[in-house]
Amino acid sequence: MKLLTLFVTAAIAMFGGPTIEGLRAPLVQEEMRWHGWVPTGQVVEINNVHGNVRAEAASGDEIEVIALKEGSDDPAEVSIEVVEHKGGVTICAVYPNAHSEHPFECRPSHGGGFRMAATSDSEAHIRWDNGGGGDVLLNDLRVDFVVRVPKRLRFIGRTVDGEVSAHLPEQDVEAHSVLGNVSVDMNPAVGADVRAETAMGQVISCDFPLQLRSDHNHGLSAFGHFGRARRMVRMKTGTGNIYLENSRQLF
Repeated sequence: MKLLTLFVTAAIAMFGGPTIEGLRAPLVQEEMRWHGWVPTGQVVEINNVHGNVRAEAASGDEIEVIALKEGSDDPAEVSIEVVEHKGGVTICAVYPNAHSEHPFECRPSHGGGFRMAATSDSEAHIRWDNGGGGDVLLNDLRVDFVVRVPKRLRFIGRTVDGEVSAHLPEQDVEAHSVLGNVSVDMNPAVGADVRAETAMGQVISCDFPLQLRSDHNHGLSAFGHFGRARRMVRMKTGTGNIYLENSRQLF
């Protein structure tokens, strides 16, 4: 059985948007919180378009997701969709559809990054490797996610324009961005099987025995296995850097 709670709070913050006839448009903030539970071994998946995704360890056995919308446009223009499925829970920031033939679908992808992510000033065309995505209209709103994940669950985080960080040193993690940095905490005592790729950035990792490979067509990759754990870490970004952080040195 899954126990779910969903509620939304909204507030108007300081004036700080673009000027309109000498006046500054108000910066709107709206916060959504979701709490839930899924069985051990399942996945918590966050799919974003414009904004950051940050995952950290939960203090208890329940998932907690906070999504903060910020911008001068109507926050109703971007909805937060929660999809429960037999493999866990998938949560998406859903922008308005750009084309009826490719409507946005928030559905579980079961892993992988972006099969396609092309953006212009007004639209984004998004496809995930294993299904989902669509063509959406962009606006002034960004969404920043914070998700707290119990140790018994896996995590997948994606965003097109933003950073993805996972402070989960003992769990399976996938972190994917198109235009931002990606970082994952690593515990040397636990170990992991690591696969990391960046098309135009750097791989920053001095503490772990990984092999680096440079390819003119695909950029820079790092891969390898250390420790005894079967933990899997998959990271990919287009223009950003990849950071493998030693969790023992973060405190």
